[in-house]
Amino acid sequence: MDTISLIMLELRKKYKSGSALEILQEAILTGDLPEGIIITQNELALSLGTSRMPVREALISLEYQGFIERMPSQHIKAATFTDEYIRSLFADMATLEVEALKSLPDGELEALSSCRSQMDFHRALRRNIYAPLRRKMLETFTEIYLPFVLEHSENVKQIDLVFMNLLQAVKAPLDIDVTRAAYAVYSEVLSGSLIRIRKGRKSHAEP
Repeated sequence: MDTISLIMLELRKKYKSGSALEILQEAILTGDLPEGIIITQNELALSLGTSRMPVREALISLEYQGFIERMPSQHIKAATFTDEYIRSLFADMATLEVEALKSLPDGELEALSSCRSQMDFHRALRRNIYAPLRRKMLETFTEIYLPFVLEHSENVKQIDLVFMNLLQAVKAPLDIDVTRAAYAVYSEVLSGSLIRIRKGRKSHAEP
């Protein structure tokens, strides 16, 4: 059996529920769908036990979210998630959110600082971003990457701690330097957690 067939077999055994989009997002984030492996829409549909239409729709979303690269032959491959790339993703999230915070009136800053859920905080902040592209980018970070890290990380207590420190920085009047510093720590802890999750999955997969 060739490499692609083995990968597809493992995906079929492991992911038995969820939409095609959710399954492929997790398979790529964990490294179960290895970066650089070139596969077809039909192979993915077969491995997931579904028709080509939901896979085609999932691939459109995955391409916009930066999870896959579409090849000239219409084959696809999973994006390459190097440690540096992962850190840059969370650094971009931090930059976008700091810029959004700078434009908020004091009353809205105070409301954000009272959030105790990370998801609630990021969603509330995203609602205040009026540039559609920036809002869509943050949606990818906060609805895909962040929940994945919070679900799979063994480091959730540290993530919660640095998030609470971040909330302390989001006070009116906003001190940009303090806020940037808090976000730098938060994004580094999140990116480090994702890197460890991926490396842990790879080590378990090794014979």
